[in-house]
Parts: sequence; structure tokens; C-alpha cells
Amino acid sequence: MFRIAVIGSQCTGKSSVAEALAEKLKLPRISEVARKFDKSMFVNKTNKEFCNLQHQILSMQLKEEAKYKEFVSDRSTIDNMAYWVHNCANIATTEENSLYVSKALGNVKNYTHLFLLVPEFYPVDDGFRDTNIVYQLQIAEAIHTILHMNSIKHHTLRGTLENRLKDALNILKVT
Repeated sequence: MFRIAVIGSQCTGKSSVAEALAEKLKLPRISEVARKFDKSMFVNKTNKEFCNLQHQILSMQLKEEAKYKEFVSDRSTIDNMAYWVHNCANIATTEENSLYVSKALGNVKNYTHLFLLVPEFYPVDDGFRDTNIVYQLQIAEAIHTILHMNSIKHHTLRGTLENRLKDALNILKVT
């Protein structure tokens, strides 16, 4: 059984890798749930409104994953937590932080494989993503910190889509 999440900051190729893996493994692909929101919902928000959106995104991620016995997901609850930590942790109450972190980390045990994609190229504007390279690197660092502080097993994939797919399939022991 495969419950795979492709993780990393924005503009690292997660969607392409997740799509290729899902196609090769003939598994459902969970698209990045944040994209179900209009980009304007992330702009000009108060901190509290933005944090409420982050709660909704985490809930949607958990709900999507619960629909399938097996899947390949473009993002994970680790990604959700990284965005929360970066954008909300300093303004949230201790209780809010504990609840969010508990939900996000509590779900990690449900993944069979985590494939981390690190920034290897500059962000490209697709009409949704934040293309600020500094923000991309800050989120990448937050994900890295979460993985290592919690000893979460993961595999880093690098290079072209073909190289990443080949490496992932080798790790999964799939030809």
C-alpha cells in the first residue's frame, strides 16, 4: 500500500512529480488543496483571517487523504505545518499552536513515503504561487526543520523530473 506525499516549498516541482508518480502507480492524486481557494483569498488578509485559512487548508488536506486507501499527494500536513509556523505561530495562542501542530504531526504516521523536493530553480509565476525566492527558501527551511526536529523519515529527490521519478520508483521498489 502506498500513501505518498510529495513535499516542499512552492515552485519545486511537486505537482509534476506527484502527477507522474500517480500515473505510473495508477493511484489517485490529491492536488494541492490550497489551490481550491481563489488566490485573492490569501491577499490583504488580517493575520487572524490568514490563520483561519491555514486551518481550513489543513482540514481539507486531512479530509482529502481520508477519502483514499492509497494515494499520491501534492503536499502533506508537514507542508501545512510549515506555512502555519512561518505565518501564524507568532500570533496564535499556545492552544491554537498545539492543536494545529498536533493535527499536522499526528497525521504523518499515515504516510508510507515522503518525497522532499528542495528549491533548485527560481519560482515561476503561474498566477497562484508566491514567486518571492526568499519566501520559498524560508518555507523550505521550515519544512527541513520540522522533518529533522521530529525525526521524520523522508527521501530527497533532485534533478530533472525524469531523475526524480526514477529515484522515487527505485525507493518504492517499482519498475
